[in-house]
Amino acid sequence: MKGRQILCFGFCFSLLFISGCWDRKELNDRAIWLATGWDLGENGGVQISGQIVIPSNIQTQGGGGGTMTKGFFNISESGKDFSDALQNLQAKLPREAFFGQRRVVFFGEEFAKRGLKEEMDINNRSPDVSLRTDIFVVKGSTAKDALNLANPLESHPAVAALKDHEQSGGRGDTAYLNFLLAATSAGFRPTIPIIEISQSQERKHSGQQNSTNPPLLKIAGAAVFDENLKMIGRINMEENRHLLWVMGLLKKLTISIPKNEGNASIVLTKIDSKIKPTFSKDKRIRIKVYLTGEGALTESNTGLNVEYSKNLSHLQKSFETYTQKQVQQTVTKVQKEYGLDIFGLGEVIHRKHPRQWKTLKNDWDKKFSEAEIIVKVDLKIKQIGMSGPSLLFKESEIKK
Repeated sequence: MKGRQILCFGFCFSLLFISGCWDRKELNDRAIWLATGWDLGENGGVQISGQIVIPSNIQTQGGGGGTMTKGFFNISESGKDFSDALQNLQAKLPREAFFGQRRVVFFGEEFAKRGLKEEMDINNRSPDVSLRTDIFVVKGSTAKDALNLANPLESHPAVAALKDHEQSGGRGDTAYLNFLLAATSAGFRPTIPIIEISQSQERKHSGQQNSTNPPLLKIAGAAVFDENLKMIGRINMEENRHLLWVMGLLKKLTISIPKNEGNASIVLTKIDSKIKPTFSKDKRIRIKVYLTGEGALTESNTGLNVEYSKNLSHLQKSFETYTQKQVQQTVTKVQKEYGLDIFGLGEVIHRKHPRQWKTLKNDWDKKFSEAEIIVKVDLKIKQIGMSGPSLLFKESEIKK
């Protein structure tokens, strides 16, 4: 009994030396940022824009009727750098800005062309900033404009941009982390996904935000950056998918090919990439890129009855040939037009052949542009749907 009393006394006494959360800040005292926009400011400075949550306007599912109000507002200010702009912006906010929940970062195209190297230190230094962030370059426009573009299906435009990226099979909230890894590597040049202001109905003029044809944000490829983190060009959406496939980051892909005066499409959901670098006796670099994918045949108006194995194999081979040609063209374009290894092939050599890499890393961009890169594609159609030939073809039109 006496032992228990001593133990209890010791426990209570120790509480006197335990510090509390004296610097804790309640959420009600913070302005929670969902997205940040970077644009060119006056006199060589920066303009910072933010998308901030309005907690009282956040709607819960199953709630009652009433007028729908926005769950966010946008704010912006300029300054010499981010910290100076944030100080000027904070003067407009009754709560302290908090970046721990930030999901997306937008860069205006002109800002990206000026360069990110000297501007991004605040993102790496602050302990509040999460690396699980999506980033975009806004094609032909500013980050401020992108933040002001609401989406009718999402309560916050920043969340809509992130979901657009995920649905396209892209990098999603790992884009910022991938950018940092490439920016700090000798065998990798960074890319950032591109987003553009588009229209919901093609070839029709966009209306206002509350119209049936509102302007929307659309994933439109990737921006290419050099070693100084300056945007020097872009690749289109198809080339961006090829880039992600080679990097092993692509999550899903639809391939459509012309065939027998018709078309056929497959959706790949199991996608992988393997890279094998080799060196010849004359020190010429050869890199073989093996791309694999498995998926389902979703459309075929070719007249082929794919219940027959020979027809299925023939169609599968057609998909492989078409895809190999397209990816090879993308690789060659990047080699000749930009001369920058945005695929991360140098990092593969670094891991697999560290000795050879020591002699290559100081001049890798030139070595990459001269390397022989061979793309091989192996695709498997695992599902053909509920019927072999199309139900709309007559018996005489079906190729068995």
